[in-house]
Amino acid sequence: MEKSTHFIVQCVEKNRLDAGIDFVIQPIFDLSRFVCIGGEVLVRGTHRRNIVPPNLFISQLEETGGILPMGDYVMAQAFKFIARQPQALRENPLFTFNISQVQLNDAGFAVRAINLMQQNQLSPRHFVFEITDSIDCPEDAMRQNLKQLSEAGIHLAWDGIDCLEKLKARLAVWSTDYVKLDRSCLAAANIDKTLVMLDYIKEMDIDVIIEGVENYTHISTMLRHDVKYGQGFLFSRPISKENFHHEYMKSDKA
Repeated sequence: MEKSTHFIVQCVEKNRLDAGIDFVIQPIFDLSRFVCIGGEVLVRGTHRRNIVPPNLFISQLEETGGILPMGDYVMAQAFKFIARQPQALRENPLFTFNISQVQLNDAGFAVRAINLMQQNQLSPRHFVFEITDSIDCPEDAMRQNLKQLSEAGIHLAWDGIDCLEKLKARLAVWSTDYVKLDRSCLAAANIDKTLVMLDYIKEMDIDVIIEGVENYTHISTMLRHDVKYGQGFLFSRPISKENFHHEYMKSDKA
């Protein structure tokens, strides 16, 4: 896989993104209705017949700055894909994107993202940008980007929340519309702490997306604590955009 990882990094550095970068979508479900209401856009590398997971190349691209053109490319391609879906199925979807600290520190990030949405005639209210990093002291550029995204109507979320302490620390930096709870929150050993955290979130009037839903007990527990949305292997693994369109976005699925 090392050779494939090197190929992906080289594709980004040499601006041949279409040769090595693609995305998949993991469906997000309304837990109460068991209906797909959108999905999380997840970057993948491609080399020959290999699918290269992002953990093998993202950190390198963050170090070199290649995360910026790669992130813009994934957004552009995903927005085009979403814009091609039937109008009736684009009325109330929720699509999420992972955004790194490096991207948010780039002064022009928010403007580029908003322009890409406008070019594809997409409503910002259907999108959630998930902040993937811990940020202790945001730079001015980051605060400006977050402010512009929020004012444009794009929802923001903290990703990977697995305990109340982390949640409070993140919300102290920036108050978001959503939080994405890590799959570990559903582990039997952690569920009591998770429920305390959900009570706190409810007081803050923040919506929750829970990862790692694998059985009906997970669903019933989350519904009892007002968690509306979830994703996990009970519903679907990440799938190709073609399969996502066929399974969830065709007109006969409406």
